[in-house]
Amino acid sequence: MRTDWATPRRPAGLLMLLLWCFELAEPSGRAANDPFTIVHGNTGKCIKPVYGWIVAEDCDETEDKLWKWVSQHRLFHLHSQKCLGLDITKSVNEVRMFSCDSSVMLWWKCEHHSLYSAARYQLALKNGHGAAISNASDIWKKGGSEESLCDQPYHEIYTRDGNSYGRPCEFPFLVDGTWHHDCILDEDHSGPWCATTLNYEYDRMWGICLKPENGCEDNWEKNEQFGSCYQFNTQTALSWKEAYVSCQNQGADLLSINSAAELTYLKEKEGIAKIFWIGLNQLYSARGWEWSDHKPLNFLNWDPDRPSAPTIGGSSCARMDAESGLWQSFSCDAQLPYVCRKPLNNTVELTDVWTYSDTRCDAGWLPNNGFCYLLVNESNSWDKAHAKCKDFSGDLISIHSLADVEVVVTKLHNEDTKEEVWIGLKNINIPTLFQWSDGTEVTLTYWDENEPNVPYNKTPNCVSYLGELGQWKVQSCEEKLKYVCKRKGEKLNDTSSDKMCPPNEGWKRHGETCYKIYEDEVPFGTNCNLTITSRFEQEYLNDLMKKYDKSLRKYFWTGLRDVDSRGEYNWATVGGTRRSVTFSNWNFLEPASPGGCVAMSTGKSLGKWEVKDCRSFKALSICKKMSGPLEPEEAAPKPDDPCPEGWQSFPTSLSCYKVFHVERIVRKRNWEEAERFCQALGAHLSSFSRVDEIKEFLHFLTDQFSGQRWLWIGLNKRSPDLQGSWQWSDRTPVSTIIMPNEFQQDYDIRDCAAVKVFHRPWRRGWHFYDDREFIYLRPFACDTKLEWVCQIPKGKVSSCWLGCLPKC
Repeated sequence: MRTDWATPRRPAGLLMLLLWCFELAEPSGRAANDPFTIVHGNTGKCIKPVYGWIVAEDCDETEDKLWKWVSQHRLFHLHSQKCLGLDITKSVNEVRMFSCDSSVMLWWKCEHHSLYSAARYQLALKNGHGAAISNASDIWKKGGSEESLCDQPYHEIYTRDGNSYGRPCEFPFLVDGTWHHDCILDEDHSGPWCATTLNYEYDRMWGICLKPENGCEDNWEKNEQFGSCYQFNTQTALSWKEAYVSCQNQGADLLSINSAAELTYLKEKEGIAKIFWIGLNQLYSARGWEWSDHKPLNFLNWDPDRPSAPTIGGSSCARMDAESGLWQSFSCDAQLPYVCRKPLNNTVELTDVWTYSDTRCDAGWLPNNGFCYLLVNESNSWDKAHAKCKDFSGDLISIHSLADVEVVVTKLHNEDTKEEVWIGLKNINIPTLFQWSDGTEVTLTYWDENEPNVPYNKTPNCVSYLGELGQWKVQSCEEKLKYVCKRKGEKLNDTSSDKMCPPNEGWKRHGETCYKIYEDEVPFGTNCNLTITSRFEQEYLNDLMKKYDKSLRKYFWTGLRDVDSRGEYNWATVGGTRRSVTFSNWNFLEPASPGGCVAMSTGKSLGKWEVKDCRSFKALSICKKMSGPLEPEEAAPKPDDPCPEGWQSFPTSLSCYKVFHVERIVRKRNWEEAERFCQALGAHLSSFSRVDEIKEFLHFLTDQFSGQRWLWIGLNKRSPDLQGSWQWSDRTPVSTIIMPNEFQQDYDIRDCAAVKVFHRPWRRGWHFYDDREFIYLRPFACDTKLEWVCQIPKGKVSSCWLGCLPKC
């Protein structure tokens, strides 16, 4: 006996630019893999098949009008058990229902609210019947919402046990003449299962489904001591990213290890895989090692053979040896077993770290929200610095939140200060356990690139930060550095208004700026145009917005807008002055369209940016008042600034380029190798912030090559922090729409982008919004070997010549 089995999907874990209909997305109301009706936005009718042909009728949620996204970006009709397809071999292109194993085109993609397939034929209604038309203006939505069909895309469901080594389910799959669009339960298997190929009757490939579940019953092992549930996927072989996605899609995360006791539990676990993936990674550009679940990384157990710093061919993911308990950096693309972890109790206590508190300190000390800080310019060892702070009735600074990091970066130092400064974090243990000298709990770590790099079996180890970014580095405790002391200050009497803000009007202070929420929902720009310039300011705004009802998912306007409808977003301030974007925080699938205005979401996607219609959409507002003038924009290089020797450019560019192509290199490299190669030159893979910029760059490259080739650029979505959105490796904020225009079945694990250089139009690829016939990008698996282009700002000196690098 078989029965269809399904449970509601839970949102993937929290925590910039690409629109793609099939990236992992957070469910909102309706679960991502649930059935839906397809509504023709122009007429309000719903479509269904009749004798295999598509017709439009009045809408209701009867089974003959219900559809689902399934594997390979197909639309499956529940009642007919067939897939919507396009037969382009006929003289008149036919849109109708086909068997889901048919050889005709069965995949569909979204662009805004249109739905299209092969050769960019769009689904349209013509005289009440489905048709394939080029350049159609038909709009398609999910029933009961304003969402496009792809706003809640299909989630892969991975497997365990069986004989498929953890591969994801293939939906629909054929068993005993029936197509199944979800996992099934029968007497022959230990739990709900699926096939991992289309035809189970022929291939016999299967696995137990890994879907979200309440509690820790079917596929989990509960451990009260550590307050966690563990899932040991031993008979699997997935890449790090696939393993991460599998855990996320169950409402969990890859394993983090936070104590020696937990490490011992894992080492003594019977039946665990010898080597398996853990959540430790260094995938976020210009940051150090971190856990994918954002737990602090203060407990370490690195293998002594791990390189002290990644080489050009190094790796940014970590595995664990179960016997020794040691962690090793390893190629993220290797196929390994993995362990997922989720908390027994999902309740999280939120500490208020952003509320302004007027504070009094002694002369020379910096007051900030209940504490006093003193930067001591005298250099001392860590122990002597610690003793000096004790003499001041304080301690070396402890850092517990991004609010504390902001104090370091913006108040104790100028942003261009590159001096190293002691903090109170120290390790005297083996295995390594960093602890704060003031006895407070470690709740945040903020490691610099390739850190924490702790010498094997050598203690003590002390930690400093770099003033420019506030990121941390392990040092010998005997190093002589400046240091910061911290002690409690005198909190002054609370008043109804924050100091320096307008009295009795609800304004709240952050830094030298005051903010106020206006709760009336209005069109864009009605109350004010909010600019957001840093991660710290965004986190403060998140704190202001977090009280709003998650189920209603309120939005707050920003001042970000694409005025010219070219896909280039800039800040519009009062008076219409445009300011360039210096920070971005896009939600997944964003920015979704040109010509829009940007609002911040609440709820599970707290603070994330989404494009909305400037006139019809209404949102709340946050306005801000600064106590002084706007900070001037950072000075950019000038087009006539020089390039280092051996680098090339073109007249309008602000950057210099060095191209590594097959005519001058021994071998191609994967994305990470190419980026580290550029970093060794004091550069990064290429980045762009304007449509014209990449057009000119491609013309520059085209003049140098014949034929066609793909070259790595800095665009990537490797880090779990990005939630599937894209970032540039040199930290250039994403401010321009990059539109995907090519079908990729495994997009969610294609995390690195390349640009195509060619001499004639080519109809497949991604393109920037403008001039779509000439600008092509494509997502690749990051382990693909390609040529690459390094980029450095004009006027900057390269830190290394080719003689200091290994052979190209």
